Amino acid sequence: MTEANLTHPVKRSIAQEAEKLSGEISGINRAIFDKPEVCYQETFAAALLQEKLVAEGFSVKSPVAGLPTAFVATRKGSGAKGASAKAPTVALIAEYDALPQIGHACGHSLIAATAFAAAAAIVRAAPDFPGTLQVIGTPAEEGGGGKVRMIEAGVFRNVDAAIMTHPSNKTRVVARMFAVTELFFTFTGKAAHAAAFPYKGVNALDAGVLFYNAVSSMRQQLKEEARVHGIFTHGGDAPNIIPEKVEMAFYIRALDREYFQEVIARVRQCAQGAAKSAGCKVSIKQRGMVYDPFYPSYPMGQAFRANMAAINAPEDDFSETEEIGSSDIGNLSQVVPSLHPEYAIGGREDINHSRNFLEAVISKKGHAAALAMTKAMAMTVYDLLTDPQLMAETRRAFKKTK
Repeated sequence: MTEANLTHPVKRSIAQEAEKLSGEISGINRAIFDKPEVCYQETFAAALLQEKLVAEGFSVKSPVAGLPTAFVATRKGSGAKGASAKAPTVALIAEYDALPQIGHACGHSLIAATAFAAAAAIVRAAPDFPGTLQVIGTPAEEGGGGKVRMIEAGVFRNVDAAIMTHPSNKTRVVARMFAVTELFFTFTGKAAHAAAFPYKGVNALDAGVLFYNAVSSMRQQLKEEARVHGIFTHGGDAPNIIPEKVEMAFYIRALDREYFQEVIARVRQCAQGAAKSAGCKVSIKQRGMVYDPFYPSYPMGQAFRANMAAINAPEDDFSETEEIGSSDIGNLSQVVPSLHPEYAIGGREDINHSRNFLEAVISKKGHAAALAMTKAMAMTVYDLLTDPQLMAETRRAFKKTK
């Protein structure tokens, strides 16, 4: 495997170029942070990244997959001409959508900035790399499933490995993520005056409460690798009206695809049983995209850890299943070997989607952490492009997950 320390002259040059790009990282992060755009509306962020990548010699295709804010930026290394036909294509993944109301409290502005800077550091320091380097702009991670739609359109068909880094409250190279789906439940009964004629009504709220309690009881028998959580989105219209319609939304998550489907089926059974008990009807609809579980590439993770060690970037002590969520990169990991390291930009209590995290995204500590991850990510991409043994190990490990 390629020597992973900064005595390696090319990696030293990559790290130096990344250091020179510190101002670009800060500038891109701040520009996107100050102009938050929610899923599929990221016109400013996508245009900014494309402009920066063109200036670094990338050819850019946009829109892709019918998505106006998705793009693929491509640059072949000058060593690709003499490389074998199996020279890899490695993609840096950029995200740049914001959250509603709270803006970039998940740090996607930093994800975009580091993806650009890692690509730029590689092409400046080592333009003779074999193979192809891509930066793929993926909109709408926050519930819109941009990567899912891009996978379906074949955007990643020729990609051999994909990598991105994500701001967090911890630094961890290898982590898994839950599959997730949202189910929407509508219980329908019969309205009646709650004082004068309660016996003529059919209480949809009773069905909803029974359902909620059934799910709560079911949780005791769930494996640790699953999560079910939900809310009432409509509980009735007035206290003196027997509720005719009650609506509820639930997220269902699991680490394993098969168990994921099993838990979904059990939640559906809870809803159907509750409706029958209350004399109501229930309709169940899936909303949004289904995100698959994320399976990290362990060979890529080992290379990333070695590169972190080479720049003296520490990793926190967390297992790969502690404090995890869900993302559409899970779907990508089903079709392409993928890595999604996290890095701490604030304190342990500064968690994603919070006001504290929002402040950390543009903090000095956040910038320093993003710069370190840019270096480690760029060096890992260089490893994948230039080390046939690492790429072969990555492919073999990926096949075992299928």
